[in-house]
Amino acid sequence: MFERNNWIWLLLTLLLLASPVGGRKGNVQSTAPGESTFSGTIEAVHHHKCEICNQDELSITLKSDAEPIEVRLGPTAFFEERDFCLSRGDSIKIVGLRSTERGKDVVLANEVRKAGESLLLRGKFGKPAWIEKTGHTCPVCGN
Repeated sequence: MFERNNWIWLLLTLLLLASPVGGRKGNVQSTAPGESTFSGTIEAVHHHKCEICNQDELSITLKSDAEPIEVRLGPTAFFEERDFCLSRGDSIKIVGLRSTERGKDVVLANEVRKAGESLLLRGKFGKPAWIEKTGHTCPVCGN
């Protein structure tokens, strides 16, 4: 009997250790370690064709109090399907990760907020929201 109770306690302990604690669940947003929020006005909207996957990708130049920064968003089709338009002059907030690419500061956006609307681009561990539809992620552009 004593041995059986030990197994039950061991199993409960393992279940508690394996269960996720904190982070993002569904569409509930919380800033993950390393993420920052960037606010400003869209200075320019850019469409690029990825040389590897040949998808049209969307990025913007965000003008804030600091210097302008390039923000990588994702496939243009993803924004079009959700009728989420971004235009020059729009005030937005970006939640994402800042990095350096080829000596240039860029932000990989995980979420875009505009006029009370929010669009989740990447979920837990940076998983793109469009991956179920496309079935892959390009290692170069992230699409």
